[in-house]
Formats: sequence, structure tokens, C-alpha cells
Amino acid sequence: MGEQTFNITDENIEQHIITLFEKLECMRKDANSDGLSGKVPARLEVRTLSLWKAVVAECAASFLYVFIVCGAAGGAGVGASASAVLLATALASGCAIATITLCFAHISGAHVNPAVSAALCVRRRVSPLRAALYVAAQCGGAIAGAAAIYG
Repeated sequence: MGEQTFNITDENIEQHIITLFEKLECMRKDANSDGLSGKVPARLEVRTLSLWKAVVAECAASFLYVFIVCGAAGGAGVGASASAVLLATALASGCAIATITLCFAHISGAHVNPAVSAALCVRRRVSPLRAALYVAAQCGGAIAGAAAIYG
């Protein structure tokens, strides 16, 4: 492969370098900006469709996770050894969380666990309103998943 050469005159090189550094500084500031700065206030966020899509996605993800893992633990067999039940539960848990993350990460972040939502709220990655709704949806989805297995 041959070398590529650029036709930049010596008198403009400083200007190009300064422009490049200014753009890099702006990108760095955008990446390091505070999690909640520039976000929508809670009274306006409640009205957005993306919030409610995310809440429903968290509820569905928690439902599926509890349903799959509890179903694997209960369906391992009546005469199964403890190690077989543990293996089935561990494999179901790993595969379920990987699949749920791939399916729901672009909608809500696929927190699935209320502790994760609370931690992200403390770290200011999600708003307190969103975190509270996520926790409520996750608890409701988990209860519904357990009820579906029980029923």
C-alpha cells in the first residue's frame, strides 16, 4: 500500500491543528457532561411516549426473566438432583438475561433489576421519575411472572 499525501500548505497547518483541537475539546465536554444536564423536566418527561415505552419494556423484561428462571428451576424434574436444578437455573438465568438485554437495551436500557435502576438514579444516569417508574414496573412484572408460573 502506498502512502497518502495531503496537500496542506504550511501557512494553514496551524489553523487546521487549532480547529482539530477545538473540535476534540467540544467532544470531550459533551462526553463528560453531567448525566441530568440538558434533560427534560419531570412534568414534561411524563408526557413523552419514549418514557412509557421504556416502562412497559422494563415490565415485560422482568416478567420474562422471572418466568424463564423460575420455570427452569421448577421444571428441572421431580427426581432431579440438586446440582441438576442449579445447573438448569444457572443456564436459564444466563441465557435469559443475555437475550433480554439484546431485546430491550435499546428501548429502556434493560435494567431488569430494581437495584440497577436505583444505582443508575444515584449515579444520575436516569432521572428519579424514570427510576421510580422502572422500579414499580420491574416489581409488577416480577410478581406477574411468578404468578404465571404459580398458576
